[in-house]
Amino acid sequence: MKKDISILLDFIYVYCEHIHGEAKKSPVLYKNLDLEKTVCLCKECSDLAIYAIDRRMDCPFIHKPPCKKCEIRCYSEDYREEIRKVMRYSGTYFIRRGRIDYLIKYFL
Repeated sequence: MKKDISILLDFIYVYCEHIHGEAKKSPVLYKNLDLEKTVCLCKECSDLAIYAIDRRMDCPFIHKPPCKKCEIRCYSEDYREEIRKVMRYSGTYFIRRGRIDYLIKYFL
C-alpha cells in the first residue's frame, strides 16, 4: 500500500511542478502514514493527494486493481476527472523518460 501511495504522490508531484509550478507549495502530511519522502504540493494538488490517499487506504482490495478497471467507484466525479488529468499528464512524462515501471500498474 505504501508503494502505491508513493507512486501516486510521484505522479501528482510531476503534474503539480509542471502545471502549477509557481504556486505556493507545502509538504503533504498524512495522519499515521510514514511516507518515505516528503512531497511539497500546491493547495489544489495537496487536496487531491489527501483525497487519493484516503481512497487508497479505504480500498477493500488487498491487491488493488487499476482504478479505471475497478467496479467500485470510490472517487467523486470531480476528483476522478482531476486524477485522470494527473495520470494522463504524468504518465506521458514518465514514458518519455523511460519510467515504464511506474506505468505498469496504473495503465495496464
